[in-house]
Parts: sequence; structure tokens; C-alpha cells
Amino acid sequence: MKYIEELLEEELKSTASVLGYTDANFAVTTCTLPIADYQTSGCMSLAKTYHKSPFDIASEIASNMKSIVADKVEACRPGYINITISHEFLSKYLVEFMENYENDTKSRATHYKTIIDYGGANVAKPLHVGHLRTANIGESLKRICRFVGCETIGDVHLGDWGLQMGLVITEIKHNHPDLVYFDDNFAGKYPKEPPITIDDLNTLYPTAREKSKDDENYLNEAKQATYYLQQGKRGYVALWKQIVDVSKKDLKKNYDMLNVDFDLWLGESDAQSDSEKMVKFFVDNGYAKKSEGALIVDIKHDDDKKEMPPFMLVKSDGAILYSTTDLATLYDRVTRQKAERVIYVVDNRQELHFTQLFRVCNDYPVFEKKPKLDFAGFGTINGKDGKPYKTRDGKAMSLEILINAVKESARKHTDDTNIADSVAISALKFADLSILRTKDYICDPDKICAFDGKTGPYLLYSLTRAKSILRKVLGENNLVVNDFDSSYCNKDLLLAFTQFEKAILEAYDTLSPNILCDYAYKIANIFNSNYSKTNISKEENKAKQTALLYETSCLVLLLEKTLNLLAIKTLDKM
Repeated sequence: MKYIEELLEEELKSTASVLGYTDANFAVTTCTLPIADYQTSGCMSLAKTYHKSPFDIASEIASNMKSIVADKVEACRPGYINITISHEFLSKYLVEFMENYENDTKSRATHYKTIIDYGGANVAKPLHVGHLRTANIGESLKRICRFVGCETIGDVHLGDWGLQMGLVITEIKHNHPDLVYFDDNFAGKYPKEPPITIDDLNTLYPTAREKSKDDENYLNEAKQATYYLQQGKRGYVALWKQIVDVSKKDLKKNYDMLNVDFDLWLGESDAQSDSEKMVKFFVDNGYAKKSEGALIVDIKHDDDKKEMPPFMLVKSDGAILYSTTDLATLYDRVTRQKAERVIYVVDNRQELHFTQLFRVCNDYPVFEKKPKLDFAGFGTINGKDGKPYKTRDGKAMSLEILINAVKESARKHTDDTNIADSVAISALKFADLSILRTKDYICDPDKICAFDGKTGPYLLYSLTRAKSILRKVLGENNLVVNDFDSSYCNKDLLLAFTQFEKAILEAYDTLSPNILCDYAYKIANIFNSNYSKTNISKEENKAKQTALLYETSCLVLLLEKTLNLLAIKTLDKM
């Protein structure tokens, strides 16, 4: 199904061609003034070619255009054509659009088998504020990609390997040296129940990390534990698996609260065999070289305006870095999982790392067919002082503390704790997603929980109010509409409904969920501006009542669909 703009462009071009303007090109856009629905400035470019004023050309085309879409076509100085859509056309068009928009959206999108890397949680560490954006943005992008027809997989890509695990194991050993995991002579089965809880884990890593800063012997012991783990020492591997299991259960609980879920829970540890394969590939083909004991790959380009550090495969001490495990993970995604596109939803501050990773894959024959690689970087969440959220001791604030602060603000608006908590999560998610992905923003719990303005609660309330209207008039019955009279409705709202597909595709093409936030607010705001003026339940004109009910049902469907694509849970009542 063609966009209204496309239909108008065809009519304009056809009319211009009949009049002798054979090379005419018209771009139709929404009119920003309340004088018409659409507008084009296409006559401006014809003026020089045909030695006429743009207004004369516009007048000629406007007076000769026979349209099935518009009921008014007018020339406007200096050379615009203003177009008003006919209600007869709009009534039929909207019904057909609402029946077909999902399939139409899929037909317009470029499809890839896509893996989205988001979440970035670390085993044995609680989620902090920085994990909110990657979870929200990644989940929304996953849903958008699926909506447009892409086979899409979400991977949390756990940080479950390296020195952090050695630190945790070392601290457990110091606290409980008699555990069988540390008995080299133990040959039996290890306990099914883990020796630690999630509360233990939340203190083990911070404690171990602080000790390692001041105690070189402790740090060396942690490095040795890391080495034992990576070499497959039986007791250390068994303990590590239990640490991962305990941590994953807690992470899943927190992600579920945010309405975020992953198809894959793979981690850095899953890339170990491919890491060795990648190192061998670059060494055997002469692509890697030694530099101060480390193994590096040159990725500089002649047109680089800034210095581009080499990609490091192996450190001087023989350790493999997370850059290598990222390369190995990408290798697995492309060669085994057959990903055609991989999107990384990570902090802007990781851009250099991913530039290096992408260059290695594009500059060297790692893959037979190179995948499309996208860096979807995001800004930081800041406190009211404009600085990144920190605890009083300067550490990253836990996500739990931020969520509790937002819940406290939401509870000021209702005595129902369950509704307040649901609204709080929605408020936090909408505030996070409504900002341009690359920008930092200030998270003020009181402002984001407000029920007016561009906020999550405002949208939830708009949706529940529209649902209430339908329940009140229709009860359990469904509204069946084959045709309706759009002249009874808000024309701006109906035209905004037809922009849904465009909003989806723009969000998909630019990896920008904020576009859907803007769209949701736009249709809710237009709907609310007329709500108080009309009592649909008491409307005696049945044709008018049907039209208004259809308008309301379209609002419910598209607003709920948009919020679902943002991974924001909706409510039936508030």
C-alpha cells in the first residue's frame, strides 16, 4: 500500500507531465501550517528550466490536477502547492491502512538475520545505572527488527571470564579455604548447591577488587586463580559454573522487571576456543606482528585524521583480551549462527574499541561474506547535577537504587502500590528511550513520573482512558467497521495514524527508538486535545459515534503497539 505522499507525488508528476513539465520531481511533505494537510515545493526547481515564475507553474499544475486523493489543491507564493485531503479518500484509505500496515511495513524494510548484542551484564556484579540504557535500547531495537520482518536474536553477552572471576574465586577461598573446590585431591562429585548466595556475590567482588589494589600478593593470587580457571582446573571450573548460575538467576529476575529478555545467555567464556582460532588465523597468514611482546594487528587507514591504535590480540604476558573474545564471538555469530547483521548496543565510550573490531573484520578476510556491523552507542544517565549517577563514595550507582527512587516518586500519585510500581518502570523506560540514543540526559524521578507532558505515565493514562471509552460503549462487543465518515473525526489524528509505518522504518533504519517515543506522544496528545470536547457514549448520531469509536480504537491499537515495541508494559486501568 502506497503512502499518501507517494500517491500525491504521482498525481503531481502526471499532471506536470501532461502540461509539458517532463522532468518534474515533487517531494510531498506534511504542511506545518494549519492551511493544508500536505505541501510541495517542487515547482521551485522547474522555474529556471522553463523560464517561468515558480508561482505561475504551481498555479498551472494546481488548477489542472484531477485528484482522487485531494479535494483542494492550491498554489501559494512563492511557488508552493498546498494540498488538502478529501474525507472520502481518507475514510477508505485509513481502514485499508489499518488492515495492512504490518505486512506493508515488512515489505518496505531491508531484511537481515540479525544478532543484537546488548545487556552487557557481568557475572558476580549487580546491575548498575549504566546497564539500564543498553537493556532498554537493545530490547526495543530487537522488537523493531522483528516487527519489520528480520529474524532477530538478542544476546546478553555476559562478562563471565577473566580476572574478575579470579578475584571472586580467590575471595571465596580466603573466606572458606576448606571447600572441596580447593582440594586438589578431591575426586568425587561437587555439591549441587552453590556455596554462596547472590547477597554473598554482591559483596565478594567489591571486596576482592579493593584488596587487589593494595595487596600485590592478593592480586597475584587472583591472577593465578584466573589462570587455573582458564586452564580448566576441575575445582575452579565447578565453582565458576555455580557462581555463573547464581548470578544469572538474579540477573534474569532484574531484566524481567524491566520487561527485557534475551534469547542467548552466552558469555566471554563461550568464545575461548574461537579466540585461539582467531589468533592462529592472524599469525599463520602473517597479518599479526609482535610489538613490545604483545601480538597486534595494524588497522590504520591512509585517510585517518586521528591516530588509530592497533588491534591487540594477545598481551605481552600471553593473556587474551576482551578485544580478542569479541572478535571470536563475532566469528561464531557469523559463521555458525549465520548472522548477516550484528548490532552492538553499548556506551559511546566504547566506540574506539568497536571501530577497531569492525576494521579487523572488514580489512582482513575473516569472513567469506562480510556482515553488516553497527555500533549503536548511547550517552550516560546523569543525576540532577548533570553528572553521571554515582553513589556518595564515587562508585556507579546500582540500578536497584535508581528504580526504587522512581517507584517512590510514582507512589505519590496513587495508593495502589502495584500500579505505582508498574507506572514507575514504564516512566523510567520511556524517559530513557525518548532521548536521542547518543545523548546524555538527566533522570529526575519526580519529572519522569509526572502525568502531564511527554512522559510514560501520560501515555499510559492516555491509553487506559481510550480503552475505558471503548469498554463503556461497546462492552464485550467488537467494533466492526468497513467504512466510516472521517469528517466526524480529528483529521490531524487520522493522518498521524498513517505515519506509523514511516516512524517504524525510520526507527529501524537509524536504530533510534526515540522516534517511536515521539510518535506515541504525538498521537496521544492529539487524541487528548479533543477528548474533553466529545462525549462518545452519549452521542446520538450513530454515524458520528461509529466514526469516533473507530478513531479511538485506532489510537488504542497503534499506541499499544508502539509502547510494546518500546518494551513498555501497558495497563488496562489506572
